[in-house]
Amino acid sequence: MRVRKLLSVSILLSLATSRISAAQDRVVPDSAAARFVGQTVTVEGTVASVGSSRRSATTFLNLGAAYPNQTFTAVIFRSAASRFPNPQQWEGKRVRVTGKVRLYREKPEIVLEEPSQIVLAP
Repeated sequence: MRVRKLLSVSILLSLATSRISAAQDRVVPDSAAARFVGQTVTVEGTVASVGSSRRSATTFLNLGAAYPNQTFTAVIFRSAASRFPNPQQWEGKRVRVTGKVRLYREKPEIVLEEPSQIVLAP
């Protein structure tokens, strides 16, 4: 009986892990990111511009087009800025951004908290 319970728990954990991994492995174009609000996905696109807010020290990586016509934004708040010492390095580059998509002023975005969330696209 105890072996069955352990096996059941192991199977459930495996299924849960594979679902999370599958969501993170889903790559969607920046132009389609709004369809995935509330989901964890990888968004791929070209960084058209990198900007920042002087007031809040927030950095914005705008994909698809420069602000205000971007199709998607990767956001780096001041609290995480030290982990992203050179965000300008991504301007003009094709990148993949992974995280939970949310809407801000009707535009999709992912908040970057760790450098592993953004990589150059293959």
